[in-house]
Amino acid sequence: MAGNSIFSFHSTVLFVNDVEVSKNFYTGVMGEEIDLDLGINISFKSALAIWDGKYGRDVIFGDADTNDGNFLSKRMLELYYETEDMDQTLDKLQSAGVAFVHEVTTQPWCQLTVRFLDPDGHMIEVGEIMDVCVKRLASSGMSTDEIAASTTMPPEIVKHMLGMDER
Repeated sequence: MAGNSIFSFHSTVLFVNDVEVSKNFYTGVMGEEIDLDLGINISFKSALAIWDGKYGRDVIFGDADTNDGNFLSKRMLELYYETEDMDQTLDKLQSAGVAFVHEVTTQPWCQLTVRFLDPDGHMIEVGEIMDVCVKRLASSGMSTDEIAASTTMPPEIVKHMLGMDER
C-alpha cells in the first residue's frame, strides 16, 4: 500500500545547540554532503537535516525556552514527511485520531506544516512539498523575488520550481 500513500518520508531532523559545530561534525566526521545550507538549517544529501534547536523550539512551540520535563527530549527529534495535498493529509490524520502538536500552520518560510505524535510520543511533521508551496505563493500573486525572500530559498531555485529556468 506504500504506493497509495498521500505523503512520503523525506528526512530526519535533529535539533542542535550549535548549527556550525554540528555541520562540521556531520560533514567532517560522518562524511555527510550538504544539499542545502540555509544557515539555521542544513539538509544533507542522505536525508538527514539539522536545525538550530532554539529556533526550532520557537517555531514549533512559540517559546524557545519551553521545557516541561521529558517533552523536549522526546519531541526534539522529528521525522519529516512531505505532501502535495495538505487538506487530504489533515483529513487522514484527524480520522486516525493522532495527538496534534499543532494543526496546519504556516512556517516563517511560508511552508504549510502539521506536527503530531506517534503512538510512543515521537514528533512527526508533514510539510507541504516546497515546489507546491512556491507554486501556491506564485498563484497568490507574489513575484519570484518576493517568493525567494519569503521562503529564504535562492531565486534560481524558485525559478526552477516555477519552470522558469534560464536556458
